[in-house]
Amino acid sequence: MMAESRRGVICTPHPDATAAGMRILDAGGTAIDAMLAASAMLAAVYPHMTGLGGDALWMLHDRQVRTIVGIGQAGQRLPEGGAITLRGPGAVATTAGALASWETARTISTQAWGSRLTWDDLLNEAAEVAQAGVEVSASQLFWQGQRQALIETLPDLHALCKIDGRWLQAGDTLRQPQLADTLRQLARHGMADFYQGELAHAFAESFERLGCGLTLADLAATRAPETPPLSIRYRQGRLFNVAPPCQGLYTLQAMGALAHTSVAACGNGSAAYYHHLVEAIKQGLLRRNAELHDPRTSTWDYAASLLETSTADYAARIDPERAAPWAEPGRPADTIWMAATDAEGRTACLIQSLFHDFGSGCILGDTGVLWQNRAAGFNADASHPNAWAPGKRPAHTLNPSCYLADDGRRLFFGTQGGDGQPQTQMVLATQLIDFAEPLDRALRMPRFLLGRSFFDSTDNLKLEADVDGAVIERLAAMGHEVEVIPRLSPFTGQAGAIAIETDGRRFAQHDPRGQGTSLGQRD
Repeated sequence: MMAESRRGVICTPHPDATAAGMRILDAGGTAIDAMLAASAMLAAVYPHMTGLGGDALWMLHDRQVRTIVGIGQAGQRLPEGGAITLRGPGAVATTAGALASWETARTISTQAWGSRLTWDDLLNEAAEVAQAGVEVSASQLFWQGQRQALIETLPDLHALCKIDGRWLQAGDTLRQPQLADTLRQLARHGMADFYQGELAHAFAESFERLGCGLTLADLAATRAPETPPLSIRYRQGRLFNVAPPCQGLYTLQAMGALAHTSVAACGNGSAAYYHHLVEAIKQGLLRRNAELHDPRTSTWDYAASLLETSTADYAARIDPERAAPWAEPGRPADTIWMAATDAEGRTACLIQSLFHDFGSGCILGDTGVLWQNRAAGFNADASHPNAWAPGKRPAHTLNPSCYLADDGRRLFFGTQGGDGQPQTQMVLATQLIDFAEPLDRALRMPRFLLGRSFFDSTDNLKLEADVDGAVIERLAAMGHEVEVIPRLSPFTGQAGAIAIETDGRRFAQHDPRGQGTSLGQRD
């Protein structure tokens, strides 16, 4: 359900996290504070998707757009055996940048936005919930059902997914007492403890036992800097995203290509509409797979690809009548996106991830921290620009968006879903900007997913079942290999959005494809 207020609004993928963030807004906290409390709560109630052992990106707006890049880096040596694995100890091969980003964001909240709240104010409720327990989420039950065979091989996950030797079921309580202790430790000592203090030493002991290649020095070297955002001119405004190693560059390239055609003239939901979006992102994903890497390790001038001459060239490559071939490997991934706007009109968007659902599958020692498998984002080809190297950050799927219209309207949106992130964002952007749809209609618009989903190996174009049948037939005739998936499919993302109108009204809504919620402060 869409929330509306002239004060603060918030949306997250879980009602407990939404409520926790709203309590912070009601206590006078900033939008950043609300995101910190909500993210901590998600670690307690949504641990299969996000947690303290992952990475995080922030997009902030208070008269200007600011981004924080909390991406962990590779250690100084590879895991034992010399290879990174998709799951298990060999996947614990990059540090976790999320809490470094929390510290950077909170500094902005206290020093620039005037927050007076403490870490205890922000983390205490999540610690209490992790200790006492919460009913296991429908999302976790769905994903553990899909991953049962894998979870059986990763014994650390049994504490999250089983009780008394049986799988968690609807109505069961999920408890994480060790995570509760860790949250209390962080509330007392701050985020530095995660990288240099008592917690860091506990992680380092686990790294050594796992043979994953990371060390205490690698943790201490983790940073989450502010990074200038990327942007393009789109219609009557500017569209923003995050710079490499994040894939936001390719979301903007695809939208830049669309800027050279009239999306509205295609007709909303028409075959021409879907065809242009698919062909634009198809080019972007091809470029991404060939070149995306940590720009600190090269002289890559990635910003040149957003010049109008470049995006015009991308647009000229789209055949309006015929689909280009597609046979690229996909990048399935999972994460969460959420956002809040406070009473002062400042907005914070947070996208945080363990990479794949359940991350590496390794919980470090007795900390309760499930570590990400983001190292699997490196390319196994040693000659590829995204190949592993000491201290390098892997190519990243996370990429939140922001649109600032010339007339003062502001839009913030994002989603989970690996390759699906830019695809879902294109649908949301065109619905909100080109067709001026309200949030609820934009989020319900049928989506597409090009390439492999989370569980199959087909590289076709998946369309939700509520796409018109004649549109599906026309797309097939244009050369798209079409597969119909259920309407409101969770495979097309768990998106959310906030809209701030010129008359001061704020709207927020999370995706009807999940159990996310939104709330607004009383006016």
